[in-house]
Amino acid sequence: MAPDIQETPFVKQLAANDRPTREKALSSLQIYLCSGRTFTTIELLKIWKGLFFCIFHTDRPIPQQRLSKSLASLILPLPTTLFLPFLHAFWKTIIQYWSQIPSLRLDKYLYLLRQYIAYSFTYLQQHAWDKELVAGYLDLLEGVYKGKSEDGIGGLSTGDGKVPDGVRYHVLDVWVDGLVEREQWEGVGIMRPVEGLKTEGRTKVMRERAREVLSDERLQGTEERTGDDQEDRGRDEVGEFEGFAE
Repeated sequence: MAPDIQETPFVKQLAANDRPTREKALSSLQIYLCSGRTFTTIELLKIWKGLFFCIFHTDRPIPQQRLSKSLASLILPLPTTLFLPFLHAFWKTIIQYWSQIPSLRLDKYLYLLRQYIAYSFTYLQQHAWDKELVAGYLDLLEGVYKGKSEDGIGGLSTGDGKVPDGVRYHVLDVWVDGLVEREQWEGVGIMRPVEGLKTEGRTKVMRERAREVLSDERLQGTEERTGDDQEDRGRDEVGEFEGFAE
């Protein structure tokens, strides 16, 4: 019988201050995740709490970047049955603790988000952009998991007040960067969450930022590129007032 996650030493070791202990724990975690067992949502959230503070306690840029890539690479060997549950725990943890990240430590989490977007695309490419996997991934980014809306998980959700706009803006910033490094993604609808923010984003600034992403010159000639958006621009220009800038 598989050990209870609370009794597994690497959960605490993931947040250890010394690098050798953390790296050994990461190796053990990869073996554990690929063991074939079924993980509950609570177990995955406990793992991700450990990973979150593992990043928190890592100092200096190069070790931080190395660790972020290692954490993101954890998803590559995952079975398809664990891909979305693991990412669900990732997004839920990041969004839950985002407001508690000190400004001096924010860059390391922004880099972690960048890596997770890129490696998620890599995973989908490895699985030939399977329609069911892609749809589930995009649903998750829009705040839907296992067919149900859930607050606090959608990094590109349009109306979830629990998701900080800082998360949305950064995901938008790195979305195309991660995508254009992959192959054969055209026509799978991968820009759907960005399209949603372009039309339904809570603020004019958010809608405009999404529009800029969709107009990225690197998307030229792909089916994912949007066409005429004058109707959306007209909507934004009808005397919308969103308060004074702070």
